[in-house]
Amino acid sequence: MSQGEIFLPDEQVVFRRRPMQVAGRVQFEGASGQLTFRYLLSEPAGAPVIVEEGDGRFALLRSFPAAAQPRTAANTITVGTEKYTLVAVRKLKVLDVSGKVPGIASGVPLVLSGIFEGPMGTLVREMVPGTPGQTYYLLKPLEAGEIVSAARYAADRDAAARAAGNRALDGN
Repeated sequence: MSQGEIFLPDEQVVFRRRPMQVAGRVQFEGASGQLTFRYLLSEPAGAPVIVEEGDGRFALLRSFPAAAQPRTAANTITVGTEKYTLVAVRKLKVLDVSGKVPGIASGVPLVLSGIFEGPMGTLVREMVPGTPGQTYYLLKPLEAGEIVSAARYAADRDAAARAAGNRALDGN
């Protein structure tokens, strides 16, 4: 079963049991027509979070600080002593930008995204053609239910409470 939900800008969501708000969203279209959504989630007391959804699966994107950019050479990226090797390239057409999302400005037509695999998991290197900068992310897949709409979270909690109440009544 797909765990994916599509969130709207300013929508309330729950990420790892923390209430957050969708501060920005980008909709991409891949080479074969598949849609991918990237969200910037924010909360008043914490750091923003970047999450990507594609094919019903979510992943957390952890960006590298500007001062800690990895070293690149040909088809490899080195982070510390760990090497990551290029396994795929995504050509992502930007369909819509709403709000603010790091690395993606309004009016950007295309993002090239390299996927690298290494001993510590997956690393993503992205660039916008015609601009000098590159953005690096460590990608961490999320488990089902780690991010849901606030409405779905409330409904799931209510259902669990009702089920617990029914079990308690059946035990008497």
